[in-house]
Amino acid sequence: MQIYFGESLRRLRRERGLTQEALAQQLNVSFQTISNWERDESWPDLSMLPVIASFFGVTTDTLLAVDKAGGERRLQEIIDAYDAHKPNTSREHMPVLKAALADYPTDYRLWVRYMEAMLYNSGGGLKCSQETQREAREIYENIDAHCTNDRIRMWAKRLFVMHLHSIAQPLEPGGPLGRPELQAEAEAILAEMPDLRACREHVATMVSLPGEDHLRAVQGELASLLWMTAHAMNHHDLYGKAFPGEEATFQYAKEIIYAADVELRMFELFYPDGDYGKNHFLVIYSYGYKAFYNAVLGNFDEAFDAMRRSLEQAAAFDAMPRVTTHTSPLFKGLAYDKIAQDRGMAERMKELFGERYPWPEGFKDDPRFGEIMAALEI
Repeated sequence: MQIYFGESLRRLRRERGLTQEALAQQLNVSFQTISNWERDESWPDLSMLPVIASFFGVTTDTLLAVDKAGGERRLQEIIDAYDAHKPNTSREHMPVLKAALADYPTDYRLWVRYMEAMLYNSGGGLKCSQETQREAREIYENIDAHCTNDRIRMWAKRLFVMHLHSIAQPLEPGGPLGRPELQAEAEAILAEMPDLRACREHVATMVSLPGEDHLRAVQGELASLLWMTAHAMNHHDLYGKAFPGEEATFQYAKEIIYAADVELRMFELFYPDGDYGKNHFLVIYSYGYKAFYNAVLGNFDEAFDAMRRSLEQAAAFDAMPRVTTHTSPLFKGLAYDKIAQDRGMAERMKELFGERYPWPEGFKDDPRFGEIMAALEI
């Protein structure tokens, strides 16, 4: 935010036909003080700004000559850059957001994004430092107490509730909660949050104007509901155990494959043209889970088929232009902008399959493994 106080004060003084000495007398300050103000070598106390503005009959913004349009453009550029690349590069955006907050300390759009980036890069749970926990609480309480934008407030609540839950976890597997008071606090905040019927997407289906606006609102909510359904399934006890890096999950392989199949059938039913849009990455991961847990069960043929489908979908997603238009009947005409989603999915799945998934013995030695991985050029 650009402020031109000295230039503004000099212009207002001259318009009144006042010398620096005369203005100093009117404001009960020294001539040197006025001179310093006009050269931007010092600033008046905050309590003086309304007095000076009142004397000249202008607002404080006019007195400060705040460049609001330029400031808003800069803010929007910072916000757009963050939204376009999270979560992949949120760490890189943290210093940019923090620097902007020094200039715009009351802009809650910046604060909630800084809070999100900070928590995303904190490691979560017991890895989250005391300093990060303190700062997250301060930011949340500031937003909750002073921000009048409900969307930002609910965003901050969601982030803070998930943060509290993560650091309340047991100190060792199967043990009691390490900090039960934080879980209780999370649940109390959760009780204040609106249900699905009060969310923006749902209300838009009832208040948008008839015609294309209403159709797009309905399509947008339907896509979001499918995402939330799949996300809820991923936290179901049947599917929530899907952590290929932990051997304890292997005993649930059949249940995980079943849940992945249900999810994939749902997406294929709603998106017969395969234009999965915001749900595309869920399709990619569901095939990935099917591949891994079929391999655990010794079903190598099924595993390689699912692995191939996962990588094909990942490559197809990466090859899509930034904006596409759905053709599947229920979503026909709805635009999808993938910049708001994760990118580089083929590279990510190749890394998971090639390095991080602990495939059972013999699986990676099968010639089909090398053929599938080699076919995907990144």
